[in-house]
Amino acid sequence: MRMRSNVARKLPVEAKTMRFVDRRYDDQETLHGPAICSRCHAYLETDHWSYDEARYRVLQTHPDVHATVCPGCLRVARRLYEGEVRISLTGDAAQKADIMRLILHEEARVRASNPSARIAVLEEREDEVFLLTTTQFLARRIGRTIQKLIHGTLKVDNLPYERFTRVRLTQ
Repeated sequence: MRMRSNVARKLPVEAKTMRFVDRRYDDQETLHGPAICSRCHAYLETDHWSYDEARYRVLQTHPDVHATVCPGCLRVARRLYEGEVRISLTGDAAQKADIMRLILHEEARVRASNPSARIAVLEEREDEVFLLTTTQFLARRIGRTIQKLIHGTLKVDNLPYERFTRVRLTQ
């Protein structure tokens, strides 16, 4: 009689390899002290990027503040996308306009607490809205928010061994 082992099976090495090129932040410098992003007007103080236009203007005048590019802008520039959202629509133009406003509002809400969360690509097609996000969390959150509006079917897929989430929403 053969006994089963409780030890988990190890996957072959080929299954663990990354399918996409690993494009992380290898060459990003570590900043000490205040810094500002000239692209999106985010600022860094106490090891956290934030948004406040008034504070950005004050920091912009200080001579010891570094001007750099924030992690969110780097993700967009390097095309480091972690989420994809496809919303299939059958409604009219007014519904599509409401959905576009809700998507941008949700991005602004998330971006206030996490400046790295961005919508990198937003395309409005004839019967579909397509967007790419820089974080998985933002893609899921946009999908759930739009689902509440249109009462559709939401499907969330995480790619195995990858940091990428696909969100599909149909009416």
